[in-house]
Amino acid sequence: MIHIFTITARNYLAIALALGESVSRHHPEARFTICVADGLEGVDIVLTNSNHRLFDVPGMFDQSELEDLAFKYNITEYCTSVKPAIFRKIFADEPDTDLVYYMDPDTYLFSRLEAITAATPHKTLYLTPHLIDCRLADDHPYQEYHHLWEGIFNLGFCAIRRTADSEKIVDWWDARLRQYCYADRTDGLHTDQKWMDYAPAFFSEQLEVVRNHGANAAHWNLAERPIAEIDRKYHAGKDELVFFHFSGFDFKGELLTKHAPAEKQKVYLTPAIIHMSKVYRTEVKKQGFDDFIKIPYAFAAFDDGTPITPTLRRLYRELVKDQPLVRPFSAQGSFFALLNKKKLLDKSDAARGNYSKGTVDNLSAKMDRLGRILGRLLPIIGVKRYSQLVKLAGYLGRFENHAFLLKDRV
Repeated sequence: MIHIFTITARNYLAIALALGESVSRHHPEARFTICVADGLEGVDIVLTNSNHRLFDVPGMFDQSELEDLAFKYNITEYCTSVKPAIFRKIFADEPDTDLVYYMDPDTYLFSRLEAITAATPHKTLYLTPHLIDCRLADDHPYQEYHHLWEGIFNLGFCAIRRTADSEKIVDWWDARLRQYCYADRTDGLHTDQKWMDYAPAFFSEQLEVVRNHGANAAHWNLAERPIAEIDRKYHAGKDELVFFHFSGFDFKGELLTKHAPAEKQKVYLTPAIIHMSKVYRTEVKKQGFDDFIKIPYAFAAFDDGTPITPTLRRLYRELVKDQPLVRPFSAQGSFFALLNKKKLLDKSDAARGNYSKGTVDNLSAKMDRLGRILGRLLPIIGVKRYSQLVKLAGYLGRFENHAFLLKDRV
């Protein structure tokens, strides 16, 4: 028996349901589970396919463990941090399940998964690299150097077979993600994904590096895997397309992804991929995308509605290194009281938008003005102090380095 699962927040449920429809089409015999990371409360949904089920992820943890993960991690970090724990639970609860596949909610099956795993029944762990072919030209729409931070493998897909080694792999991965599932360039971390760079060293005998071009085709590898339709089947380069990863997909416009410049990705938008994208966009919309996307993330705010900004999550990360915190989401708790005392709470729309670029009016003009100010500052303070100022700005660019704001000053 095989089990396929995905992890999503409630607002992405339509995308996960679209994946489920593709699973039903190509793997009707498989168990398929949508693991809802921020819980099922307030979600009114009927699943018509008996092989689909919704799983309430928060119920898998005790309250203090859940609150620690959900507070210190943002939505992406938290959703990925629970992945190995779900692998463990499936293997424990289903003795007849031999092979478990994880797929990101924004992936979509076009053929069966045996093309990835059937030829290597002795392997335990299956990983797909972002790129397979060594190319002299750096001509990918999403340039290669990004993966040096994000990780060699893309963990939008992985599979683990039940063997004598699977428990060790899952336990090691889970232990790391409980503490270090951040997306943090300074620390060289990228959620659950970067950790699997260790897999060829730690699990060389158990690992299968998947070299099928049809597995995890995506915007970052279209230069080596152009999408074409041959005899009414999609192909990615030389192989039949197994699944496509619609990472950063543009549901409102016509582009394939928001992660690559439009002028670069248009080169790879073949008639086949344009048609494939249209079919996918239609399926996701049919699953209720416009309604689900409005559902707020359950762990985006304190229990009184005050937004939890990236600043507060990273200050929490620094604080819990020295002492555990109880009920971090509670407006009646000690952490909230400390933040309130230090005037670090913000209920503005910008805070609800996580202080993203979109929350800043006329950003380009403000950046130009700042550039002019700094240009005038340089001859006044000299290049040495200016260089030191830039280094200091880089240090203070990490919210963790602002823990001094929480301390009492004499």
